[in-house]
Amino acid sequence: MDVNGSKGPQAIEITAKASEGDFLVRGDMTFATVSQGLKQASALLKGNCRSIRFDMAGVSRSDSAGVALLIEWLRLARSYGCELFYSNIPSSLDAMIRVGGVESMLPIDAGPLNP
Repeated sequence: MDVNGSKGPQAIEITAKASEGDFLVRGDMTFATVSQGLKQASALLKGNCRSIRFDMAGVSRSDSAGVALLIEWLRLARSYGCELFYSNIPSSLDAMIRVGGVESMLPIDAGPLNP
């Protein structure tokens, strides 16, 4: 806990869900955690993937670095020949995406997995 009684940043965790290619993203997507989130996703995407969905329902906090991470994950996935889709974007993260004008860049709630 910090001096204000708040917990420090909660690390990003990407875990497999029951459906193949479906992953749950948990934790904070902030300046303090995005480098770890990038490493974790890179290791996951390096395999022979075709289509992956990151369910963002477990994201508890985010800032502009979280938006940048979504864009970087997408770039990384494409570099590995993988399609990446996002679902269940929290409202605070969605607002930053819209204010930043990058919603058209991000494949949100789209794709072949769990339509």
